[in-house]
Amino acid sequence: MKNGVVQSGSANIYYELYGEENDNVLVLLHGNGESGRSFKKHIEILKDKYKLLVIDSRGHGKSEFGKAQLSLGTMSVDLVNVIEHLGIEKVSIAGFSDGANIAMITAIKNQDLIDKLVLIGGNYNIHGFKPGTEIMLRVGYWCSCLGAFISPVNRFNKEYFSLMVKEPDLKREALSVIKAKTLVINGSKDMIKTSHARAIANTVQGAELKIVDGDHFWIYRKPEEACDVIDEFLSE
Repeated sequence: MKNGVVQSGSANIYYELYGEENDNVLVLLHGNGESGRSFKKHIEILKDKYKLLVIDSRGHGKSEFGKAQLSLGTMSVDLVNVIEHLGIEKVSIAGFSDGANIAMITAIKNQDLIDKLVLIGGNYNIHGFKPGTEIMLRVGYWCSCLGAFISPVNRFNKEYFSLMVKEPDLKREALSVIKAKTLVINGSKDMIKTSHARAIANTVQGAELKIVDGDHFWIYRKPEEACDVIDEFLSE
């Protein structure tokens, strides 16, 4: 395993690289409030078949926040900067939750960089959440704003909530420019609406939709099954 940091704007972004002898590069992107270590079981399963690039998104894990407020767009720029720093010309991405959203943004803005996309529990705007979840997130955000007003120490909690409430804010039609072959995965009991996942799959040209038996965290609850699904799609 090789690891290091890449300077991206005002932050150092931490990465780990596994299976360097393999040719096919697969980037694993974690969700909100997590880190690349969330994929430790997946890494063990996939590292013998893929060159795995695992990144801690800005403000998560071992990556710095930098000077600006967190945003998925900035995280997408960070991702591209790490890929280019490592001299990698083309990648596939498996992103979970906010990781899927970062993957969508990256695929829209860097169409020739992405070969295949696996979008797990992603959403292109807040209305992709089921109503109860959306209400809870909005309440959590306003509570975090109050906490940040009372004490600057709580600013980071506010920024994490902001990523879910204010972002992503994509127009559905923006997804139609994605060139990468795409698999959209949503749990049967997911906090993301099945109709929203279907809208993503129907908008990205040629995308497939797979509904799996599980909740939003299916990828972590069933890592072997998740890796099989990802590997089967990437091997097509």
